[in-house]
Amino acid sequence: MKPVRDLLGRVRRRLLRDHALAWGANGLAVGAVLALAVELVYRRWPLDPGWPGLAGAAAVGLAVAAAGWALQWPSWAQVASVADLRLGGRERLTTALQYATEGGWLYTRQREDAATFALGADLGRMGPVSPPVRTLLVAGLAAVAALVLAVLPNPAVQHLRQQRAAAVAQGQAADEIQQISRQLGQGQPGEDPAKRQALTQELQKAASAVRNAPDPQSAVASLSQAQDSLRQLQDPNQGQKQDAASGAGKQLAQNAAAAKAGQALANQDLKTGSDELNKLAQNLPNLSQQQQQQLARSLSQAANAASGDPKLQQSLQQASQALQQGNVSAAQQALQQAAQETQAVQGEDEFQGDINQAINGLQQAKQPLENPSQGQSGQQGQSGQQGQSGQQGQGQQGQQGQGQGQGQGQGQGQGQGQGQGQGQGQGQGQGQGQGQGQGQGQGQGQGQGQGQGQGGSGNGAGGGSGKPANTGEKVYVTGQAQDTGQGQNQGSEPGVQNDLVPYEQVLADYRASALSQVDRADIPDQQRQLVQQYFSDLGGQ
Repeated sequence: MKPVRDLLGRVRRRLLRDHALAWGANGLAVGAVLALAVELVYRRWPLDPGWPGLAGAAAVGLAVAAAGWALQWPSWAQVASVADLRLGGRERLTTALQYATEGGWLYTRQREDAATFALGADLGRMGPVSPPVRTLLVAGLAAVAALVLAVLPNPAVQHLRQQRAAAVAQGQAADEIQQISRQLGQGQPGEDPAKRQALTQELQKAASAVRNAPDPQSAVASLSQAQDSLRQLQDPNQGQKQDAASGAGKQLAQNAAAAKAGQALANQDLKTGSDELNKLAQNLPNLSQQQQQQLARSLSQAANAASGDPKLQQSLQQASQALQQGNVSAAQQALQQAAQETQAVQGEDEFQGDINQAINGLQQAKQPLENPSQGQSGQQGQSGQQGQSGQQGQGQQGQQGQGQGQGQGQGQGQGQGQGQGQGQGQGQGQGQGQGQGQGQGQGQGQGQGQGQGQGGSGNGAGGGSGKPANTGEKVYVTGQAQDTGQGQNQGSEPGVQNDLVPYEQVLADYRASALSQVDRADIPDQQRQLVQQYFSDLGGQ
């Protein structure tokens, strides 16, 4: 029986190979057709990424092939029947296998005859392998069609990706707004707590509206509405009140007893001015009768100059009248009221800076939600304008000046040889500086401001340019810009040592200070982007 079993084993392997080829083709056809169906479905109901559906189609095809091959695994009786049929065995192999365990001369002769036939059998008589051409053709056509659909753009998937990107952008914008709300949630002394609460509530409302907006356009519209609501929180008379305090300070500065308070108010340093007014109120009993009368006249003049702020004007006028009448206690109360009003103006100024920062933050949050071309429209400008954005004091490296308005300046340089001064800033205050230089000097600066300024004296000559020339020589600037934090910025003052260092070492500090002040200023978005581009150009040297 050994030759019979060897032959049946070879026939079985041939049958398994034929079945594997047939069911492999069937599985391939099923997978390709399912992949084509998946691609067609994605055209209407998109899925991104689409590989899970295609992987599922391939898995189904593989399962069909494996299951069909396993279910058609032939038994030995089936193998013997096929071998007799294709090899011409005339049921020798089937009978030998059926009576393999029977005894007797007849059965033995039958098995010997079957063994003789098995030894001379040729498997070539089973015929060549016949691939399932039709099945493979169907599989190939379906696979090609699915590949073409996969390569071609799918509008439904693109729309889905746009929606997802928009949702991500809206979420990021909402997170940025919430972060701004947390940063600006803490109030400042002298401001109206109700306005601070309204500011944070408006920001939180804007963050929620952006997150829940159905599309980026609606989110941008919500941000624009929030910006308009924030602007309504600003006091339109704030500038007049600041001018009133400055005018009153100029009058008080002419009186020896009130000189400190007057100078602080004139310099727009309202916090110090408020403190000095309180000190002046406490010091009234220590003044002589003549000094009190002189102060009364100065307070009356200051009240006339403070017409832009009725509360401050009234308090100063009451203090003047009380001193004229010899009522020191009433004068003290009036001066304390004037100090409170000054502090309130300072608090409102800080609050308006926070509002400007919030409005600018909302504007920045719009950019990822808008058309990229619109979002970058403010970043394009002429290089000459960038170079001129903050050039003040070019050609004269030593300058002495004072300015009033909305702006903080940083830096005046002094040195021998070649040097460069750099300054930037925005805010409230006064910049003072003095220096001397010889040789060539280059001045740089960035500023946004409104106000008045005086000055300029010094020795030095040279040409200025928008940014340092790439000559291979180190450019030096003042190593530290001293900022009092109250609107006063002192560069190189007499008696103050300011070492010159390579400008790359302090560029980051200057940039951070300038951008911080720009963010708190109510200036167009294009101008803020111009400042950013200016420092980017400096950093690229």
